[in-house]
Amino acid sequence: MLSFGSKERPLRMVWKIEGEGEMSFLAGTAHFFPYSVKTSLVKLMEKIDTVLFEGPLDERDMDKVREEGARPSSVPSLYENLDARTIAILNRELSYGSSHADSSFMSYVDIFHHGEKDIVRSEIDGLQPWMAFFKIWSYYLLKRGWKYSIDLEAHAVARKMNKKIHYLETIDEQIEALNNIPLKRIVSFFKNIDKWERFAKNHAKQYLKGSYDTMIKVTLDFPTRCASIIDMRDPVLFERMVPFVKKGRAGIFIGTIHISGIKNMLEREGYKVLPYRI
Repeated sequence: MLSFGSKERPLRMVWKIEGEGEMSFLAGTAHFFPYSVKTSLVKLMEKIDTVLFEGPLDERDMDKVREEGARPSSVPSLYENLDARTIAILNRELSYGSSHADSSFMSYVDIFHHGEKDIVRSEIDGLQPWMAFFKIWSYYLLKRGWKYSIDLEAHAVARKMNKKIHYLETIDEQIEALNNIPLKRIVSFFKNIDKWERFAKNHAKQYLKGSYDTMIKVTLDFPTRCASIIDMRDPVLFERMVPFVKKGRAGIFIGTIHISGIKNMLEREGYKVLPYRI
């Protein structure tokens, strides 16, 4: 079983944005991760006045995400689209408790009903497909010690250092994007559950190395690598971050899947975007 210790690691998914005499930073985040990068975040924040995130991260907004995810779906449920083999593997996976179940990370993950014969049905049937996916995927990772979120860690560091915080999207915009993740991509990912260990290990390895292009290649089959999450949002994120980049000393923390598109847009506007070692 894939397992990671809790030792801290350096953050290497960072780029420096230079233009018009001003400098800002672009950081690719991982929503689920087995290591803390706090020291790197503190060092980076010292060069930043305003910190930008994709969307709100407070508990009230997370409640809205949970509520939307539990809303009756207009599309077939994820459970109804899973084959018997996948359901059997998932039930075995979910039938064992986690030593990390008390972690505050991804607090929307409920304690699974281990007394149920078909845990998968009892936990995800009726949920929006994306919520069903994230509920099981986050539990799968948390069970293996992936108790960190670089987004949440950066948010906490920014608050503690009294940085100005700005969100590039509303929670409603983010929910709309989640609702449009193709069901077939989620189903395909679940059918490859026997490859999840290797997938997670490769993702973490390439992220820690700062090997962006390789990391993207090994995560192409992840459900969120789709138009509603990337193509439709990148231009919006870019348009809303530009005023802060022009001012300088901004730190933009967005999911790694957005880095390529945002980097290209910045370069088309005349900015230099270069790898930055903290």
